Amino acid sequence: MAERRIDARVWPPAAAALAAVLVIAELRSVVSYPALALIALAFVVLVWGVVHLLVVRAQLLGQLDVARIAANAIDQIIWIEAYPSGETAFATATYEQVWGHDALTLFQAAESRLDAVHAADRQRVRREIRAGQAGLETFRTEFRMKTASGEERVMHVKFYPHELKGKRTGYWIGFATDVTEERRTHASMMRNRRALRALALVNAAISRAQSRSELHKLVCQSLIDGEGYAAAWIGLREISPVDKIRVTAHATSHADYITALDIRPNDPVLGQGPTAKAMREGEVSVSLSVAEDPELAPWREAALSRGFQAIAAFPLMHDGRAFGTLTLYSDEPGAFADDEIRILEEMSVSLAQGLVMIEAKNELLNSRKMELIGQISGELSHDFNNILGIIATHAEIGGREAESDAARDRFGLIAQAALRGVDITRSLLGIARHPRGIPELADVNNLTMRLIALIRAAVGPGIDVQVQLWDMPLPVEIDPAGFNNALVNLAINARDAMGEHGVLTLRTWFSDAPEGCPSREGLPAGLRTAPLVIVEVADTGSGMTEDVRERAFEPFFSTKGPNKGTGLGLAAVLGFAVHHGGTARVLSSSPEGTIVQIVLPARTGAAIAGSRPPPVALPAPKPAKLRVLIVDNEPDLLSGMVETLSLAGHLPTGFTTSRQALEALSRQKFDVLICDLLLDNGEDGTVLARQAAQGDPCMRVIVMSGNAARHAESDLAWPLLEKPFSVDMLISQLQTRPIAAKADLVPRL
Repeated sequence: MAERRIDARVWPPAAAALAAVLVIAELRSVVSYPALALIALAFVVLVWGVVHLLVVRAQLLGQLDVARIAANAIDQIIWIEAYPSGETAFATATYEQVWGHDALTLFQAAESRLDAVHAADRQRVRREIRAGQAGLETFRTEFRMKTASGEERVMHVKFYPHELKGKRTGYWIGFATDVTEERRTHASMMRNRRALRALALVNAAISRAQSRSELHKLVCQSLIDGEGYAAAWIGLREISPVDKIRVTAHATSHADYITALDIRPNDPVLGQGPTAKAMREGEVSVSLSVAEDPELAPWREAALSRGFQAIAAFPLMHDGRAFGTLTLYSDEPGAFADDEIRILEEMSVSLAQGLVMIEAKNELLNSRKMELIGQISGELSHDFNNILGIIATHAEIGGREAESDAARDRFGLIAQAALRGVDITRSLLGIARHPRGIPELADVNNLTMRLIALIRAAVGPGIDVQVQLWDMPLPVEIDPAGFNNALVNLAINARDAMGEHGVLTLRTWFSDAPEGCPSREGLPAGLRTAPLVIVEVADTGSGMTEDVRERAFEPFFSTKGPNKGTGLGLAAVLGFAVHHGGTARVLSSSPEGTIVQIVLPARTGAAIAGSRPPPVALPAPKPAKLRVLIVDNEPDLLSGMVETLSLAGHLPTGFTTSRQALEALSRQKFDVLICDLLLDNGEDGTVLARQAAQGDPCMRVIVMSGNAARHAESDLAWPLLEKPFSVDMLISQLQTRPIAAKADLVPRL
């Protein structure tokens, strides 16, 4: 049988009628009928109203239970709160689970619920709720909160004002949606998009960069542009006693933080951050929270004050070893998730390959450039030195014959100008990596100490020269004169960088690195595993920017301004080092000064003393009235030498060809033959010298050349005069220098 339902509208009149009957029955004996009718009518109305209200309340409570069951069934976070008191009138079970309120505290003021909101969002959310409810319009807000289970979640909340028949009731209905996963997915997508953009930009930079410094700058700037990272910098590990990572390029609005970084891979404190770990271990290193990472203690305060919340460092690898790092900073805590790291790691691999490719290309170009300069300078140095020799010789003769001081001064200026030309020519030969002497086994410490007085005089009293020598001998195969020139050259460059005041530090040390030392990646292959002797010249000047540092050894490149330098000094230092199996390089951290290193292969276990054989005693030349035969293809230089020796009391005879000289030798006897090694028509002067020596073994032979470097290691059996030479040097060679053993034949220049 179908259940019979009674409409709620039947109950009030039925109850009222029954009540009226009962009242009339009870009062009919004591009350007149008209009054009784009025009383019954009033009672009916009263009963009707009361019963109606009770029925409606019962219906509403039933509907509220149905609504609560429905709300809980859809697992939705819903609540109703009064405004402005904030008291909760209704909440679903899901709301209670998330906020963790029990039955006693659930209906307290809304302010207590804000305690669960993340501290960084709390004030904002409070303002948004107050403003939204005061405006009596629907509004939204979003915040992070810690749930009753201790999880941090992101809630998106929408508030609706409650209305009844078009009127506001003073209640607000709140709907909260957990959007944590959605926001995480969105953040991950944005970060991955940022990383993919970085990968594309880095590859584009590699394709158009022409130098390492340009690539470093392009990469760092690309990584922070637009919606990029908060900061980016590239560092290289340099070989030095303190083993620091040097910043080569950076891009950030907080450059002071990057340039002040002190990161040392092997230091127990300064070597624990992500950058040092990436360099040391050759793997990506990430700190997801700067505020909570204990290993970032030395840098935490400075990093947080600039908004850096997370750090990731990527090693730049070559042949399985890290030679540098790329370090990125994010202003979002928890940044650098796994997917983003994988993309950025691919980017760092591309960057490392690009750097190696650029280095190889530049090294090839520089090698070809040096080779070309060497060929040109070698070919022209003979002619240049002959011309300069003519000028210098006749200037000296003119100065000796001048009758007035003014005339002598003018000749002196001419001679000085010729000597300046000689220095430039010799620098060109040094750039070409031609030796100017025969290397010998020597201790770098001893060579350095002998130069201290000269260097102090050269740099002036305002420069404090400090010396830090290795506590053991440092043997190398080296040309002492070339080393002296290189070290003095570096000292003068340092003086120019500092001005009248500063500190110049000369430091020597020994590096016996094991196989695969990462700090040697920038060195030539032959020096990466060998024991090394390093000579450093450090100044406290303004330093060099990365692009200037990269061009420092380029011939004719100078930052000193017009008429203040030829740009050949550092190039000649590099040529000297390369000739001796080493290299030279510049370490600079603008504006903290510059360090120039001469890196040479060490001769471990070699004995330094007695490395040169003793000279062979031979008879000294006659003291005066020497019959001298001079052969040179430059008539003007030849006439100057003849006049010089005549003034000195000798009997010189000069010819420009070997044929004329041989004819003269066949007719008369000479005490000394002075012969140029390069004669007309490409004749080799050694052939003439050998024929002359065979014809008269008692005759002394002296050879001369405008490109002495070409012959320094050749098998010459006679003393070698490097053009141009002074009058005094020529006369001294004739009067006091005996013929010596092979080891002493080449003068130390």
